[in-house]
Amino acid sequence: MRKMKANIVPLRFQDADEKEFYRILDALKEIYQEEVSFLEPRTAGDELPEDADAVLFPVMWTNVYTEMDKLLRTIHVPSIVLTTTVGVSLMFDWEAVAYMKQKGLQVFNPHSVELAKTVFKALALKRDMKHQKFLVFHDSKGEGLIPEQFKIFYWWNDECIRDMKEKFGITIVHKSYKALGEKARLIPDDAAREEMERWDFHEEVPYERPVLSAIKLFMAIRDEVDAEGDVVGCGANCLNEGFFSETTPCLAWSLLYQDRGIFWVCESDTSSLMTEYLIGSTIDCSLFTTNIYPFLSGMPALSHEKIQEFPDVADPDDHALLVHCGYLGCVAQAMAKKWTLRPPVLGWHSWNIVGENSIVVDAEVETGDITLCKLRSDFNGLFVEKAVLEEYVQYPGSDCRNGGLIRVPDGYKLMEDICSHHMVVTTGKRTCQMKAVAEIFGLEVF
Repeated sequence: MRKMKANIVPLRFQDADEKEFYRILDALKEIYQEEVSFLEPRTAGDELPEDADAVLFPVMWTNVYTEMDKLLRTIHVPSIVLTTTVGVSLMFDWEAVAYMKQKGLQVFNPHSVELAKTVFKALALKRDMKHQKFLVFHDSKGEGLIPEQFKIFYWWNDECIRDMKEKFGITIVHKSYKALGEKARLIPDDAAREEMERWDFHEEVPYERPVLSAIKLFMAIRDEVDAEGDVVGCGANCLNEGFFSETTPCLAWSLLYQDRGIFWVCESDTSSLMTEYLIGSTIDCSLFTTNIYPFLSGMPALSHEKIQEFPDVADPDDHALLVHCGYLGCVAQAMAKKWTLRPPVLGWHSWNIVGENSIVVDAEVETGDITLCKLRSDFNGLFVEKAVLEEYVQYPGSDCRNGGLIRVPDGYKLMEDICSHHMVVTTGKRTCQMKAVAEIFGLEVF
């Protein structure tokens, strides 16, 4: 996948020292060479080129106070203040930054190189997203094995598709899951075995056929992606229309991410896919989508996962389980600490949601700080919540064979703010970075 770079115009105040300006700018060019295309420097107050994503101030000067009217007239993109050779803003410039914000400029003064890189990546993404696509495989809007559950999901509605296009510019391309399954079945076993030799993954699946079927599905999806072009995310109605494929796409999503850098989502949830793509393209971390079951949700959560009780903890109101299709979630192998393919979990013999020939991913990421996030249904807001992944819990024979036990600061607030049973999870403390991404895309953080 093509690496995106932000188009940044360095601005120098008329009275600022030119030698100091270029000394710092040269250092910034070295630090951010992977994230930024530096355009020709200009004097503050000059008209900007049409392709500028933002302006950069390597040196602040008193002109910021005396020439604010000129800046307001000519700067219609975000301003970034990085005034040291180590790639961050200088503490003595904070007053000037505050003044710029108070006068109406959108200003970022990152306190870390990591945060600055997130800002640059978000700026590039905002420009390039208008030409990109999500490729989603399904044959109906909520119909299938469990329509009473799937029809209630907002992502099937035309309003969701329209609003996502209007907000982000991304195009959603719908293709048949049935046709994809048929195409995968026609791939010869020998071709799948040859493809499998490219990859190294651990499996605890009792016989060869499920893995070969999963490899074939990956090959079929990859062909569709390459034929369509500009695809940055994929999904399928894998549970509700599981009868259209002889396997589940869990392995296919992992290989597609490693092979093409393409993000993935389960159950055709384009809202979660948009969240994954927005955050995964701008923040360097492991991430995945899963189901969240706050302990406060009580019996519906327990019965859905076929468990008798939640783990015994000191403060249950502030805890939740993360589990999807029996395990933590569909985590790409490249993002996991532990990663294994296992037989399907979701009671195929009674519900017939997934067939015996299917496989599922049992993955773990590092315990410790995590951040939860999800775009709001109107795509004008981003839910963000810090949490701690404390440990992994196992309920043999249930639909929670290896789930994540998490603790949040306030479980009651979580229940008030939560906007979906699907949650995107990132490793690390990412609140500050997510707020920067949200600001660039005009999203309210809540």
